[in-house]
Amino acid sequence: MNQSPIRTILLPAMLTAGTVFSILTSLIVTDQVRTNTESLTASIDAAPQYALREQQRSLAIRNVGLCILVSATSGLAVAGGIRKLQSTRHQTHLKHQSVSGPITEFLSSRPE
Repeated sequence: MNQSPIRTILLPAMLTAGTVFSILTSLIVTDQVRTNTESLTASIDAAPQYALREQQRSLAIRNVGLCILVSATSGLAVAGGIRKLQSTRHQTHLKHQSVSGPITEFLSSRPE
């Protein structure tokens, strides 16, 4: 079970996607907190503050959607890279076997 696809492909891809998502969303949250504190000190009226809050909410929804897209893409890229690496290793192993098989056979049939 050491070479299972869940352990070799899915787990690294999910860890990468989760890490990218958490980093991007933490950047958005810290930016939103900073923007909210600046806007609260700058405005006193309730109506402009409500409009500003709605605008920030729609912008945050777009940013979180972008974070989801980027993190899913990074996970898929990692999974594709791992699959490509495994395919290359397998082809190299097959080439090695096809070359070493006849050599071993020749050396074992040769009298000393």
